[in-house]
Amino acid sequence: MSRQYYQRGNLVEAEELDDVVAVKVETDGARAAVDAEAELGTSARGAMRDAGIDDETAAAFARAHWVFVRPNRQTRAAVDVGEEISGAEAAGKVIRRPSGRIGIATDALNVQLQPSLSEEEAEREIEAVGLAVVNKLGFATNLYEVRARAAEDALAASVELHDNDRFIFAEPSFIEHVPTRLQPSDPEYPKQWQWNNTGTNGGKPRADVHIEKAWDHTLGDGIRVAVIDNGFDVQHQDLASGLDPSSGFYSSGVVGVTFTQGTAGMPDEDHGTFCAGMVGARHNGSGGVGAAPECELMLVACLGDQVGTQTTLARAAAYAAEPSTEPGIGAQQGADILVSSLGPNGAEWDLTSTLKLALEFAAANGRQGKGLPIFWAASNGRNVDIMLDEVVSHPDVIAVVRSNNKDREDNAARGPEVELIAPGVDVFSTTSGDGFGPSTGTSFAAPCAAGCAALALAANPDLTRDQLREIMHQSADKIGGPGVVYDGNGHNDDYGFGRVNAAQAIALAQLVAGRTAPAARAGQRTR
Repeated sequence: MSRQYYQRGNLVEAEELDDVVAVKVETDGARAAVDAEAELGTSARGAMRDAGIDDETAAAFARAHWVFVRPNRQTRAAVDVGEEISGAEAAGKVIRRPSGRIGIATDALNVQLQPSLSEEEAEREIEAVGLAVVNKLGFATNLYEVRARAAEDALAASVELHDNDRFIFAEPSFIEHVPTRLQPSDPEYPKQWQWNNTGTNGGKPRADVHIEKAWDHTLGDGIRVAVIDNGFDVQHQDLASGLDPSSGFYSSGVVGVTFTQGTAGMPDEDHGTFCAGMVGARHNGSGGVGAAPECELMLVACLGDQVGTQTTLARAAAYAAEPSTEPGIGAQQGADILVSSLGPNGAEWDLTSTLKLALEFAAANGRQGKGLPIFWAASNGRNVDIMLDEVVSHPDVIAVVRSNNKDREDNAARGPEVELIAPGVDVFSTTSGDGFGPSTGTSFAAPCAAGCAALALAANPDLTRDQLREIMHQSADKIGGPGVVYDGNGHNDDYGFGRVNAAQAIALAQLVAGRTAPAARAGQRTR
């Protein structure tokens, strides 16, 4: 069935999968999920495979307790009129968007009303058109999460409200699979070639980020780096002592998505743990070390089971910049740098207006108006067009791809919005369970670059976001070997402005400051 909705002002033509609905069930395991399917109708797993849903996406929805069924009469009636289903937390229609990605459409959508309206006027208007406020988002004027009480579903409400001149936009809040940008490869400073490449294992000597010289000046003390991912081992010996108290996590339930500040109850995921270690694993005489081992780690967990909405990701980005955007959180200092490695691989990823507003809010307003630098892992996958990923190619995002130990690009997105390349193949970092090990992915190149940027910012905390971004561009090494050509602006579609060079970034940061950073304490450089 053909469906329409609006996103960022554009009419989108999508397909509702006929005779398939999605239900989030209350379940304790696989057996309970099978029983739930039988109560709701018959399994639609075959239909979902035919629709192009891959095994990774199917497994992620299953972990999040979503089942896809051909509904019986009772289930279909409940979904059509928005009634609650016994034993279920939520239900929705299955939508295949133009990119081919699957989203679950419920009655949830995000709306923004004209800034000329007071909060009271905006909320009266919301009620007048049959919407119910779920949450007021604090990073843009008159921005709300709402539920469509009168319309058929969020898609229908989006179309109905498009011509209402009091609304800037009304967009469905799809529940989707937002995976980690990890492609695992087949422990301990000597193994961390990303910091000091001696040429072992076939590598090219000095094909690293030149960080040891950078550590002569700073280890990142005083810089807070927000890592947005799906979870973290907050008890890890190389992370625990560096955690910032403003760390927190988002969790979903019957009442919607809620935020908890603090680490008690935070989900533990290997991907986020590895990313956090690349940024700031402690210099403590055990395991490995991160790029900025004395920075503060502001760990923000969202989409713990890799299924959720861009609204939650938007809230996390805004919180990193200004914690008071979350209800009940008072004025607190936000992050100095943000990095995330979430997003689909080798596929289009459309950007919602709500996440766009959050990125722009964070970039413009973070660091008390100096601006928050936002690093993001680009897609893995050879010759993927980075422009098809509207999140990582957003102008306020610094897109990072991965290099190997020979200083060559490795199986990642390419295009004009690639800004930096950094080590991400068989790099070594922290793993869940208080461990250490190697892995591969653009997921780990991005926090590598962000950690190096934290060192440059520690050398000159007065830098604006734009100044730091330019320093990271100018200080990067033009790698790639014969045949790799950088244009007149110093850019290459595979390598961006080059491979991150932490030592040179610090030197440029000091030059901008017109001063030399203090020398390191004796013995602090390496282990």
